[in-house]
Amino acid sequence: MNTLISKLSLLTAIVLLLNACSGAPPRPDWLSGDTPHYGSSKYLLGRGEASSLEQAKDRARSDIAKIFEVAVNESSEDTRVFKSRSEGGAVQSGNEARVERTTLTHTDQVLEGARIAETWQDPKTQNFYALAVLPRSQAAAGLRQDISQLDEATRRYLDQARDAKDLLDKIVAAQRALQAQVARGGYQKTLKVVDRSGRGVPSTWSTARLRADVEELRGRLRIAVEVSPGAPAQLATSTAGALSAAGYKTVPVKDADYVLAASVNMAEPIFREGWYWVTGRVDVQLRDNGGDRVRGTKRWPIKASAQDPAMAQQRAWNQVDGWLKRELGDALTAFASGEDD
Repeated sequence: MNTLISKLSLLTAIVLLLNACSGAPPRPDWLSGDTPHYGSSKYLLGRGEASSLEQAKDRARSDIAKIFEVAVNESSEDTRVFKSRSEGGAVQSGNEARVERTTLTHTDQVLEGARIAETWQDPKTQNFYALAVLPRSQAAAGLRQDISQLDEATRRYLDQARDAKDLLDKIVAAQRALQAQVARGGYQKTLKVVDRSGRGVPSTWSTARLRADVEELRGRLRIAVEVSPGAPAQLATSTAGALSAAGYKTVPVKDADYVLAASVNMAEPIFREGWYWVTGRVDVQLRDNGGDRVRGTKRWPIKASAQDPAMAQQRAWNQVDGWLKRELGDALTAFASGEDD
């Protein structure tokens, strides 16, 4: 009797075990490769594994993001090259930093189209797995639309540059056309990742040609530097150097199209809590030469400190020089756009 009971118990245990095994979810095919439900021809796939479901989902989304890293890094590198050229003589870096941020933000928006399609938990390890999918057609459609809008903006800006009578207006329109194409280049790289063909949408314009056009226009603009009475010679030197670095030509007042008046208001060092502090501001104003029309004004704050008064003053002047070199070119463009302070 006992033997029969033992045999029945063993049989029951085997049946229960078989039922448990048969009820366990099978290992999904997407863990190791392609899946017929989400083929790589139609979807970009990302996979994630973690001890918690939410972490596995996050890792799956991050896995898709890695696909775009090369394109994003290349776009950022293009923008940095563009910016470094500006510091040597053409387009100021501030606007291009905004172009870079726009490109990176747009890539994040593309990735927002990714969703978690499937999840699975390994019955042995209890680890969670997640599959993130991004439809290629959906992402590509949005990118193509944005590229089309940037191309249309480029055409409009180039028309404005061609028709403008004022040289400053020509410069700002040409620069905006260039910026639109730099941003477009980032979208194109992202589209080539999404587009199965890898071609994307080739551009009608060359950024190198557009950049050369901006440099040529800036080189035609003649600006005279005028500093406030009693201002140190360093102010005139810094202002002229910043204009030259931005690609503008400085000339005597008699030969100038515009006069850039620069002034600095800097207080004497004040000793406070073991440090000497220097505060003040630097102002610039662009006006038509021989006329009363003011094109724009710009002001930058000065605040520097050191444990030696002479060093504090030197650091304050370094700030003046830095402000002018970094932002004077963008300020002149803003003057043409009516965006001065």
